[in-house]
This record gives sequence, C-alpha cells and structure tokens, in this order.
Amino acid sequence: MRIPIVLAALLLPVVVFLAGGKIVLRASGRDQVARAPLTATDADQKPLGQRLGYSSRDASNYWNTLGAVGRAAETRFLELDLIFPFFYGGALACGLLLTRAILGRPFQAAWILVPVATVMIADWTENLSQLGQLARYDAGETLQGSWIRVASTATTVKLLTGGILFLGLAALVFVALTTHLSAASSSTPARPPVVGR
Repeated sequence: MRIPIVLAALLLPVVVFLAGGKIVLRASGRDQVARAPLTATDADQKPLGQRLGYSSRDASNYWNTLGAVGRAAETRFLELDLIFPFFYGGALACGLLLTRAILGRPFQAAWILVPVATVMIADWTENLSQLGQLARYDAGETLQGSWIRVASTATTVKLLTGGILFLGLAALVFVALTTHLSAASSSTPARPPVVGR
C-alpha cells in the first residue's frame, strides 16, 4: 500500500467538492450576486443551503435581499446543483470505498453507500423544493410552509450527514496511514551485529 493512494482517497472528494462548487457558483452567476452590496443583515444574506434549518420567513427574507437579478441567478444555481451531487457523491463514495479496500474491507460497503445516497437525495430534495417555492415567490404567491420545512429538513440532513462522511473519510485515512507506517516500521529488518576482527 502506498501513501499517495491513501492521500488521494481523501483529496479526490475534497477537490471535487470545492472545485465543483466554485464552477456551479460561477456558471449560475451567483458568485457575482454574493459580492453585490446589500443592506440586509448577515443572517438574511446567508444562502439557505448553508443553514441548519430555516422557515418560510427566512426564505422570503433571503430571496428579497437578492432582488430580481439575484433570484434569477439563484434559480440557475439550484438547477445546476441538481447535477453536482453525481460528482461529489461519486468522488466521496470512491474515496471511502478505496480507503475501505486498503484497510482490508473491515465493514460492509452499504455503510458507505447508504449515507452517500442519503446526502445526494437530500440535496436533490432541497433544490427541487426551493425551486418550487422560489417560483411561487417570484409570482407573488404565498410560500407553502410544508415545502419550506421539507427543504429545511433536507438541508439539515445534507449538511450533517455530509459532514459526518467527510470526517469518517478523514478518520479512515488516518487509520490507513498509521497502520501502514506501523507495519512498515515493524517489517524493517534488523541490522546484523558488527563482528569484531
């Protein structure tokens, strides 16, 4: 087992998540809106997808701070973000499965795949629910509290489960590295004693 392979198992999902997130932000134009000067409070400016729970009022306040141009960018972001889970979910599953294989498969693959699928489904649920309610907001209709609660719950599940998965991956990589290093040090042959002449 080589150390670079173990480190790649950790870096792959991190790089895909960070780079992919930046691409989605730029492609949607949401990054430009985020830099625009707004008069709202910091709480109102925080994207819904980064909050551990939100209400219809929170969603309304956030979308109000964006203005028409910002809401159009938000809609594009939510639509593009429907594709992103395939990439970060695949990279995360790949990193976890690779580390699991390096450790000799100490547990069933389902312990990895089910939580990864949960994060992806939660992300899709969050985006689709927000898209429906954002369309209602733009049309001047009342937001549906039940769908906002669905979106809020999905966001919380996504953030918590995703965070646990990344921490779990880091822990598995640490175990793999320490196991490899201890095995390498114990397998180093002892030097023969020097015999005097």
